[in-house]
Amino acid sequence: MNPAKNITSIFDLDGVLTSEDTMASLVAARLATHPLRFVAAIPPFLLASATPPGGALKPAMHRAIVALALRGMTCSQYEKLATVTGRTMAARTAVKQAVARCRYARTLGPTVVATASEENLARAFLDGVGLHGIPLAASRLDFTPRGPRLVAHNVGAAKVGAVRALGFAPEDAVLYTDSASDIPLARIARRTVAVNADRRSIAKLTSASADISHERWH
Repeated sequence: MNPAKNITSIFDLDGVLTSEDTMASLVAARLATHPLRFVAAIPPFLLASATPPGGALKPAMHRAIVALALRGMTCSQYEKLATVTGRTMAARTAVKQAVARCRYARTLGPTVVATASEENLARAFLDGVGLHGIPLAASRLDFTPRGPRLVAHNVGAAKVGAVRALGFAPEDAVLYTDSASDIPLARIARRTVAVNADRRSIAKLTSASADISHERWH
């Protein structure tokens, strides 16, 4: 029996497996075709940018921007946009070292990607980098006559519950993240690896984690 086997791994997506924000890229693509909505999205965008991670305001502003950008879209229209955006980002901004580490982690034990990004978009990205079939805990949209609305925002403490719902035990896991928004996971993970994190996030993750290391991936 190989003692290195059966290591549980949790990977964040944005900032770890990709150097960009997947949902922001999709929203930007949508707003580019709707100039008036682009203008309307500026105030919540500026407020979200000025707000530190970890609180309730930043996710609320992100939800408002998503709702504004996607208003009026059908399920099929959204899924087409999500697929194109995810595959394009996979080709353009995938962090090769992170993808290789994730593939290797799958050979050692249970591995899940936990992200605040929407599930169709995240799945398209993961398929695009060759991580087919990897378990995914992501945000979900519901489609109404007015368009999509966010019904499950997989951020902060919600990630802990989403990971558990997939059958993973965060307490046994190595967490790979760049964001202080993952502090709820970092508090209970066996070990945290801060990947390409900025100084503020490193400081907050360090204060929350029992065991942490810092790595730069390309």
